[in-house]
Formats: sequence, structure tokens, C-alpha cells
Amino acid sequence: MDSKTVPTFLVFLNSEYEPCLGTLIHKQWVLTAAHCFLPFLEINIADSKESFQNKIGNLRPMLTVQHPDFSWDSAEHDLMLIKLNHPQKLNDQVKLVVLPNTTDDRRGEKCTVSGWGWEWKNSNTEPDMQLNQTVFWFPNDDCKESPVREFPVKITENMFCAGSSLESTHTCKELAAAPILCQNQLHGILSWSAGCILRGDIGYYTRVSHYTDWIHKVIHSN
Repeated sequence: MDSKTVPTFLVFLNSEYEPCLGTLIHKQWVLTAAHCFLPFLEINIADSKESFQNKIGNLRPMLTVQHPDFSWDSAEHDLMLIKLNHPQKLNDQVKLVVLPNTTDDRRGEKCTVSGWGWEWKNSNTEPDMQLNQTVFWFPNDDCKESPVREFPVKITENMFCAGSSLESTHTCKELAAAPILCQNQLHGILSWSAGCILRGDIGYYTRVSHYTDWIHKVIHSN
């Protein structure tokens, strides 16, 4: 795990139910998981690598757009776009992530998952630890099914799995919907995990390259 290189595109989506991560893909748009949808969200961008105690405030969701094919009884199409109430000023602390320019399979490649978590001693609602984890993009056949919300979810061509090992399972507290970058491009948004992705456990990701047309269409029409 590496905590020295701090991503500048992570957004903290806070709610009473389950806080999530968002990824800044446009000055005014955030990409996250559709299962993070809630009527009321507090949105923060950290301007410090230590924690979200120092944050860029006054952000509100102007519009939330779940993928039209997402449903709660499946993990497929687990993407949502959030339009911020005002565009962000890009600088050393706030930058955009690049969407993938190819749908090529990245199996076997090294990728990086970035996220925020909690130290065990921290009981606050806001995370205090930022980590990057190097993982491998595994073939879907190696991760065929996973128990999620007490029922099996099949992996489709719109998903992929990644981790540092197929065996390990850890316990931790971390934010959902973490982004995974391969070759410095955003290839996935975490949909679910049975362990701790920031410690290398297998995560199951929505394959962003299959949705770039939808993403651009939503942004340009709103």
C-alpha cells in the first residue's frame, strides 16, 4: 500500500447510510456507483492528504443520473453521474481523471485502486487515511461469482475483477465505489467486495470503457 501519492480526483459523498467515493471526471461532474444513490448527499473534496477535515466545501448535487439499466437486484450497470452545483477550479489539489479511450481487455495488467479508509482508533464519520493499492486485473473466469447482499451475483462482460491475490480476505472499514486506474485511465468503479480492496482483496468493478458513450451523452445534454 502506498499513501504518498495522493489522487487529486477523489470526492467524498457522505450520507447517513453508506458514505461513498466519487471520481471527478469533469469540472462539474462526478462518477460513482449507482448503489450510492441517496436523496441527500454531502459532497466534499479533500484539500489535504491527511484527512477530509480540510476540505473544499459548499458543494451540492444539482442532478443525479443513475444508469437507466441499473436495478437493485443486480450489480450490473452500477454507475451514476452527479452534477455539482458549480464547476471546480482545477489546480494542484483538484484535477480530473481521464476516461478510457479503448475497450481493450486489460487482463494481467497492473492497476491502482485509490480510496479512503478509517484507522481502527477512529470513530469519526469521516475517513482519515488515504491509500493506493497496486492490483492485477484478473480474468473474469477466476472470479465467477461472489455472494453479495445474501445472493449470488454473476460477473458479466460489463464488469471485471481485480486484486493482489485471489486468496486473501481482510477486514477493514473503507469507502465504497473506489476508482481503479490502469495506464492512468479510469477503467473501473468498485461495485462490491467481500474483503478489503485497499489491502489487495478482490474487488468487482463496473467496466467504465463500456459506458463512455452514455457518460458523454449525459454530460453534454445536461
